[in-house]
Parts: sequence; C-alpha cells; structure tokens
Amino acid sequence: MKAPRCWIEIYNPDTQEPVAVRWTDILDVSVENTLYLAADSFEIVLRNDQLLSDWLRKEQEIRIWLGYVKNASEWDKSELTHVFTGKIDGVRPNFNMQMTVQLLGRDYSAPLLDSEFNLAFAERTSSQIAQILAEKRGLTPKITDTEVIIEKDLYQDKKEWEVLQALADREGFVCYVTKEKELYFGPRSDDDETVVAELKYRQKEKSNVISINFDDSMVGVINKVVVRHWVGKHKRLVEAEDHNQDLIDKYGEKVRIVYDSKAKTDELAKAQATKRLKEWSRAVVTADEVRVVGDPAISAEKMVDIEGCGRFDGKYYIDRVRHVYQKSEGYLCELNITSQRPDSAAQYRQDLYNYQEKKA
Repeated sequence: MKAPRCWIEIYNPDTQEPVAVRWTDILDVSVENTLYLAADSFEIVLRNDQLLSDWLRKEQEIRIWLGYVKNASEWDKSELTHVFTGKIDGVRPNFNMQMTVQLLGRDYSAPLLDSEFNLAFAERTSSQIAQILAEKRGLTPKITDTEVIIEKDLYQDKKEWEVLQALADREGFVCYVTKEKELYFGPRSDDDETVVAELKYRQKEKSNVISINFDDSMVGVINKVVVRHWVGKHKRLVEAEDHNQDLIDKYGEKVRIVYDSKAKTDELAKAQATKRLKEWSRAVVTADEVRVVGDPAISAEKMVDIEGCGRFDGKYYIDRVRHVYQKSEGYLCELNITSQRPDSAAQYRQDLYNYQEKKA
C-alpha cells in the first residue's frame, strides 16, 4: 500500500540553493489553489526543536511536492508531484509544550496583487503590458500577442493583477502564474477539459470520496448572454446577444457579458452568444466542501468525474482545491465543484466572491 508523503524545499537566501526540510520536521501542510481570484497560498507547521525559525525568513522561496510513495522507509521527491512554488510571507514560531514554527505564504502572483500599476502611459497593446509586468516581476512570459491599443482608463488606479485580469477579459483570454514561475496570458488551454481524477463514492475498493454535499438549484443560471469584441486599430465594437425570455419572465434578467476574441463579426458573436446561453441557462449543480483522498493532480479549473451519486454522476469543473497533508491524518483534498465551466476570469472571480459572501 502506498504511503502519503510531502517534500518541502526552502531556498537559502545567501546561496540561492534549495535546502530540503527534514521529513521528521514536517507536521502539517495546506496548499490552496484557485485560479484568477487570488494568489495560491500555503500554510505549513514544522517542528522547531532545532530552531529552524532562526534560519527562516520572509521572502525566501519555497517549493512543495505531494503524493504517494511505494516504500515508506526509502523514498525521494521524484516519486511526488510538484504542486506549489512561492515565497514566505510570515514566520510564526510557537514556544509552548511543543516547539513549532508556522510558515505562511503565496505564489508569485502575490507581488502583482499587492502593487499598484504605475507604468507611464504610452500606446500599448494588452500583450505588451503583460510582457512588461512579467519582466518586472521576474516571471517567464507565456504571452499571446494582441493588436488593439488599450485606452488609458483601463489601467488607471488599479493593482497590477486587476489590470492583467481586465486585459485578459477584454481579449477573451485567461491570465495566471504557474508553479514554474511563468505568467500565462492567452487563450484557455484544451487541457482544461481534461478529467484529472475519478471520484468514486461507495464503489468498494475503488472508493476515494469521503463526503460530497450537492446543491441543485437555479442559483447561477444565466438567461441573457452578451458577447463583445473590439476589432481593428479603430476598435470597432462587435456585439450580439441571445436570451431565454421564459426564464427572464420567471426569475428576472440575469446577464453575463463575455469578451471573446473569436467574435470578429456580428454573425460569429451571435453564434457564440447562442452557444453559451444554451449551456448557462441550464440549472447549475454545485458541491462545496467535497472531501476526497488526496490527489496532487487535482487543481482549479480542471475536471473530475463523479461516480456513485445517482443522477449527480458526471463531469464537474473544479472551482478551488485545498491540499491538506497532516502527519497524523494523511493526505486529503477539499474542493468545490460546479457543473458549469467558469468561462471568463471576471465571472470566475465574481462567482467565488459570491460563494465567500454566502459562507460568511
């Protein structure tokens, strides 16, 4: 039987070389992944008998691997999956009955979230602005070129991350920072449609689901879709919409505006609006606080396939996931899922903000 394991490396600020944390010092690890909304984050608790806290500092780079090993006595990180790269934001030693130190931190999107956009105004495209910010933050740019010059008011008085997300919305792109320290600014990857895990409830020896609480409701149903795009150097607006009048009459108008770079003509915009309306006007099925056996392949916006839950079986998108490793309890994943794909960064963020308010 494979054993859950965690590997942590923290970079020496003087040599910039990674130093592995001793396996015996790792007590608790939590890594939260949610695209677009905020930086990925972590919390770690380590034994501090050897005063690790004297060496640990804010801004040190940290990398985390999770997974399972065949031999619990002899193993190395090559058997695990790299799930996080970021920096330490806080070091909290606790000198009590047991000496421990807690580490808190975020991934490399954190500086973009914390910093005001202050580039001097010049005529630039979305991709040029993304390129500048990637270089400024030491990130490898993975950027798709764009052509339209962006008006100044789109990036005045905003955080750098807000600017990037607004530009991505405008181009019909997504934008995020990877664990390889890359800034991705471009179309969705086809990999987002890949099922990364099969979640099985009461399927004998194949079972890996601990609990799922489904919510089947009309909350989140969209009955009007507007598709927009600006074409050419003069930014001619292309716009079309489609709506479901029956649902509007029953529940009031619920509009989603989509910026889609593929909508280069009125006809294409109309086709996109009709396609998205058909998908989004269905009732949304969600599940919060899904608890499953830990799997490092599970990540935000990928898909899982559920079996054993009757009519709720099927494929779902992952809104967010929290990987939790505890020396005493093992490795679990806690995730939120939805039957509808979050189709734009703006809507994705809004859906999650609404979720947070609902849980408050």
